[in-house]
Amino acid sequence: MNNFEAVLLLSPDITKTVRDSVCNSFTKAISDRSGKIINTEDWDLRDLSYKIDIYNKAYYNFFQIEIEGKNIEFLKKYISQEENIIRHIFVKVDKHQELPTKLNNEKK
Repeated sequence: MNNFEAVLLLSPDITKTVRDSVCNSFTKAISDRSGKIINTEDWDLRDLSYKIDIYNKAYYNFFQIEIEGKNIEFLKKYISQEENIIRHIFVKVDKHQELPTKLNNEKK
């Protein structure tokens, strides 16, 4: 198993219920591929560095994942079919960082 950290940027137009649903389905997709969520953080609504489509803001969700590397392509394909996710990134790490992250503690 490999360690990955993922950040999903969700549309700012969706409700908390829809955000939770998207994150839960992402978590289920990971567990269906024999992966495991180590930790998660909701970084809430933040400004984007640059405009994505029509959005200047997005909801950020951070995940620490343990999964086989070959399953990341499946997750990327899964994410591309979810219309409420406007961007994503997966980063392979040797060791997960300590939580809470600096972004989670930052004052808005």
